[in-house]
Amino acid sequence: MSFTIAARGALVVGALLPGSALAAGGHFVVDDTEVTETGRLALESWYSRASAGNDERSAELAYGIAPGGEFGLEGGRERVDGEGADRLGATGKWNLADAATEGLGVAVVGGVFFDTDRDRFQEAELFFPVDVPLGDGRAVFRYNLGWSHQRDADDRDVATWGFGGEVALLSRLDLIAEIHGDQRDSTEVQTGLRLHLADRMTLDAGYGRERRDSEEDWWTVGLAATF
Repeated sequence: MSFTIAARGALVVGALLPGSALAAGGHFVVDDTEVTETGRLALESWYSRASAGNDERSAELAYGIAPGGEFGLEGGRERVDGEGADRLGATGKWNLADAATEGLGVAVVGGVFFDTDRDRFQEAELFFPVDVPLGDGRAVFRYNLGWSHQRDADDRDVATWGFGGEVALLSRLDLIAEIHGDQRDSTEVQTGLRLHLADRMTLDAGYGRERRDSEEDWWTVGLAATF
């Protein structure tokens, strides 16, 4: 989302899926169920540029604080019609069921986000990612259902949703696609390729657009690494 499913320009943080190439995250909004390994640090950064000339730079750090749990910090800067806006966020994620051992992954994710320009908390969210491995494990279907409170002109609660899929095309190349939105009828689609540069480093290239407005689209490049 730029840090939530409910808000355009917010892209939810995801963690790398240990032992598998199938792990959403970074600029992909539909989150997976896995968390960063205990004691390790995952870094993700990405740059998005829209057709109208607006852009966004974002980065996230996630630390595995315990088996099945992680804590994340996010930062981003958007430029819309020449005006810059900064945003900070903190998230927590807990794995409730492991897809690798139980055949179905379930997690709970929560976050709060601060608007530094208005000097106030702008949004809070809570959602549940689910992973469904398919076939021999080379593909996964995932969906997110949740809630977001946004302090905008409406200052109200909205239900959020997202559906996505990921498949390993080659030994080092994955294809990811997703659609997500909220009850205010904001719907976006995004697809991209993920190249595994090394054991714990990936490079993304993605394309997204508004479902009902083909003229509103954007390109994204992202880099992720775990230490």
